[in-house]
Amino acid sequence: MKFDLVDIALFIIIFSIVFYYAYIRYREEKKKKEEQLIPNLKSYLEKLRKEKNEYSLKAEKFNDKIKIYSQKLKKIKENIGKYKWEKDDKKYLKSLKGTDFEWTFSFMLSILGFKVQETPVYKDKNIDFIVEIKGKKLCVDFVDFNQLKKIDEKYLDTLIKGKEKYRCNGIWIITNSKVDKETKKKVKKKGIYIWDYTDILQFFPSIMIVEDFYETETKLHNYELLHKETTDEIIRRETWIKEVEKKLEEAYRKKGKEER
Repeated sequence: MKFDLVDIALFIIIFSIVFYYAYIRYREEKKKKEEQLIPNLKSYLEKLRKEKNEYSLKAEKFNDKIKIYSQKLKKIKENIGKYKWEKDDKKYLKSLKGTDFEWTFSFMLSILGFKVQETPVYKDKNIDFIVEIKGKKLCVDFVDFNQLKKIDEKYLDTLIKGKEKYRCNGIWIITNSKVDKETKKKVKKKGIYIWDYTDILQFFPSIMIVEDFYETETKLHNYELLHKETTDEIIRRETWIKEVEKKLEEAYRKKGKEER
């Protein structure tokens, strides 16, 4: 199929018209976009400033909550002596076993000012935790009412090896069961101190301190997390506001040149 000069000329004319129309549309859209740029940037800037203000108010509220719960934790520590053992507390103490018993009393030791750490190897040399206070380290094993029978010569000698391995100043066995005089005498001969059910009631605060402290500390940590997330949002808005302000300044400068 051959094209003559008339066909070619007609094609060029049609193409030129289409191209010109497309170019006009492009110029109109570009102009429209340029005209809308400043209003859009101003609207976005206003939105960001509003959001920043809202997050700032939230951050203040969360910070107030942090102060409240920090003070509550401080009061709990200052009033440890007020946590007396009630009938239900004693009953609950007797029922604790396994990891529940370990967690409850390791947490209580931390409330009382001890630095509590697990051994690198789980229950290494019969030791559950290494606790430290005023520069003194203690190897601690928690023995619930079901495990009392394990306290024999081999068990005690293994604890002593653990004391040497971790360079502890002493060894504590803490149990929620009553220990007979013969067992206490046997343990004492090895240079180990055992806290039994009776000793816990006499020298430790009520188990309720753990519940109160944990609940308050959890709320504090939650508000600290919310405060951090909110502060991060404020920082993001501040960054975006600076970017938009810069673009707005450039848009005004460009518009001023065009008007001249």
